Amino acid sequence: MKKIFFIFAILNVASSVTFAQIKKDLNVFAQHTGNPIIPAYLADASVFYDAKTDAFYAFGTNDGAGGSNVFPPQVWFSHDGKSWKNKIIDLPKSWTDYAGTNEVWAPSMIYYPVTKKYYLMYSIHFNVFIAMSGSPLGPWEDANGAAPGKMFFKGYDGQFFVDDDQKVYFNFDSNPFKIIKLRFDNTGKILFDKDDKRFTKTRETEFSGSYNYVQVDGLKNAFEASFIYKRKGLYYLMWSFKGSEEYNVRYAVSKDIAGPYTELGTSESIPILERDDKNNILGPGHHSVFDYKGHTYIAYHRQHFPFVDSKRQACIDELYFNADGSIKKVIPTHSGVQLAKNATAKAKNLALGKPTLTSSVRVYDNGPHEKRYRTHDISFKYDGKYAVDENYGTHWDAGLNAKEAWIIVDLTADHKIDSIETMFEFSSRAYRYKLEYLKAKDAKNLKAAASQKKWEVFSNRETEGIKMSPVTDKPIHPANARFVRLTIISADIPKTADESDPVNAGNALSIFELKVFGKK
Repeated sequence: MKKIFFIFAILNVASSVTFAQIKKDLNVFAQHTGNPIIPAYLADASVFYDAKTDAFYAFGTNDGAGGSNVFPPQVWFSHDGKSWKNKIIDLPKSWTDYAGTNEVWAPSMIYYPVTKKYYLMYSIHFNVFIAMSGSPLGPWEDANGAAPGKMFFKGYDGQFFVDDDQKVYFNFDSNPFKIIKLRFDNTGKILFDKDDKRFTKTRETEFSGSYNYVQVDGLKNAFEASFIYKRKGLYYLMWSFKGSEEYNVRYAVSKDIAGPYTELGTSESIPILERDDKNNILGPGHHSVFDYKGHTYIAYHRQHFPFVDSKRQACIDELYFNADGSIKKVIPTHSGVQLAKNATAKAKNLALGKPTLTSSVRVYDNGPHEKRYRTHDISFKYDGKYAVDENYGTHWDAGLNAKEAWIIVDLTADHKIDSIETMFEFSSRAYRYKLEYLKAKDAKNLKAAASQKKWEVFSNRETEGIKMSPVTDKPIHPANARFVRLTIISADIPKTADESDPVNAGNALSIFELKVFGKK
C-alpha cells in the first residue's frame, strides 16, 4: 500500500509540473498579461531578487532608439513582481568620460553578504566598469580597488556569480567565454584574485594590472550573453546564440566552475528557449536566472510586437529541470508568472477594457520589406484599446507627425477618481501633457465628449513636463468623472530606432497604459 501511494505521489508531482508548463497561455493581444513584465523597452534582462529588501530588481539596457536611448540607465523594482517603478542609476561620470560614450549596456547585479554591499557592472563600449552601494537603488560609487574610477578590463556582457563558498567569479565576452575570480579589500572594493591555479591564462589591463582567467573552449552554437547558474553541485554555463528574431538560449555543464564544460543531452544542439512564431514571440534571449521561494525563474528579453525594430522587452517564465539535471524546454508565455503569491492587490483599474477614442492611430505598414526588422503579412493598428488592456506588449501610438495627440477613456459611469497612472512609451524622456475629465451629464458618449469644450483639469504638466514612467497624477480638486482625456502636447523622444524603416520604426507620441483608480 505504501509503495502504491509513493508511486501515486510521484506521478502527481510529475503531472503538476507538466500542467504548470502546458497550461493555456494568453495571446499577444490579451488583457492583463504578465509578459512583458515591465512597461518599457528593457533588454539584456538582469533580474535579481534581494531577500534583504524583499524586492525584485530588473537591470538592463534601455532600448528602442538604435543606441541613442540607452543613457541614463534605469533600474526597475517591485515588491510583488507585478507593479514596477523605475529609478535613474547615477553611474560615476569618470566611466563615460573615459569611454567617450554614453552607450551603456548589459548590466549584472549581486548582493555580496561578506562585504554587505551590492555590486553593479555595466559595459561601456566594450569596457567593464563595476560600482558598489549599500542599497540596490544606489547611490553608486566606483568599486575598482586597483584603479579607482577607471575601467577594470576590456570586455562585455559580463555576469557575476557567487558560489556556495562565497567566492565570487565573473564571466564575460562572446564565444569563447572567459571566467575570472575576484576578491575584495577591507573597504569592499574589488581586485583580481590571482591565487587560483585553475585560472592559467593571463591578460594585462590598462589600469588594473593583470588578471588570470579560464577560457571556455569547444562549445557548440555559442555566441554571447553568458550566465552561470548552479544547482545540486552542477554549474550551468548558459548563453545566447544567433541574434535579433532568431535569438535563442543553450547551455553546457561542469562540476567545476573552471570547467571543462560539456553538453548535457542536447543542451548545446537544441535551444531550451527560442522563438515561437505561432504565439508571436520572437528573439527570446540574453537572460538571467534567479531562485525565489522554491522556484527557479528565467528572465529574458524578446522583441516587441509587431517586430519592426529593436525594441526589446523583459519577460519572466519558470525554469524546470529533468531528473538527470538537464533543463526542460522553456515555454515562453504572454501570461508570465505570479512571483509573489500573496501580494496585496492594488486598487481596481477603472479603465481596464473600457471604450476609447483617439485623435489618431498609427497603422502598421505590412507591405513587402527586405530589411532585417520586420513582421510580415499582418493587419494591425496601434488602437486606443491597447492603452487600457494592462498588456505591456501593446500600446496606443498616435502615428508619425501627430501633434497634441489625445485619447479619451469612457468609464461608462461617474466615478470618484483618486489618481491616474500613465505609462509613457519612453520611460526616461520628458513628456508634456495634461489630464482632463468630464462628468456623465456633460456627454452621452465618446463622440460627444470629444466635441465638448468645457473639460475640467485633473492635472497639468504642459509646461514643465516630466521624465518618468509610470507617473501618477492626483486631481487638483476632487474629481467625479465618466470621461478621462490624456493629451500629449509634446515629448522629447528619440527620432527612430531603425533608420532603414522610418515608416514603421519612426517614434511618435505613444503610451503603454492609462490606468484610472477610484470608486463609484
